[in-house]
Amino acid sequence: MDGLEWEKMPEDVRQEYLKIIRRIPPSKRMEAAAELSDMVRDMMAAGIRAANPGISDEDVFKEIVKRTLPADLVKAAYGW
Repeated sequence: MDGLEWEKMPEDVRQEYLKIIRRIPPSKRMEAAAELSDMVRDMMAAGIRAANPGISDEDVFKEIVKRTLPADLVKAAYGW
């Protein structure tokens, strides 16, 4: 949910949403966040493969890293 959607949401609905989220144990919230992250990474990989037929798994990994991390961190961590 982006900030605009949140701002458009009526205050009573926002408060109820927060109550529901707060009832979820932190470990379950982390699990859901990790699953969502994996799903997004898989979708990104599929898009990269669709745009670059025959691309290697290593090059898909590199492209995902380049798209998700700042360039200075990529250079510092991977040297490319």
